[in-house]
Amino acid sequence: MNYNFDDFISDSKELFDKLTVKANGAVNVSKAYIEKAQLRVKLKDKYYDLGKLCYDMHRTGADETGNMKILIKEIKMLEAQLEYAEEASGKPKICKLCGAKNSSENSYCAKCGEKLG
Repeated sequence: MNYNFDDFISDSKELFDKLTVKANGAVNVSKAYIEKAQLRVKLKDKYYDLGKLCYDMHRTGADETGNMKILIKEIKMLEAQLEYAEEASGKPKICKLCGAKNSSENSYCAKCGEKLG
């Protein structure tokens, strides 16, 4: 078998291209996780704001209905954005061993390491 330098360069370039595609896929999955996590934090903050507003309204007797409606509208928008982001990243794989939700890209559970089907 005669393996020359040109074959080595060609094979190396092909391997590099495949690795680049895989790395880009991993970056996109990571971006999707980050986007969903940021949306969940924003949603949690809005729920907190709504709860605080309700408590303050009860405590002081002030009518904050208008502000409540604004917060509820913002919550609905964030929920829709989160739902869209989850659908766009693919249907999550549920681990049969521990029940954790995993990205559709995962082959193994991020929580327990079990192979996903």
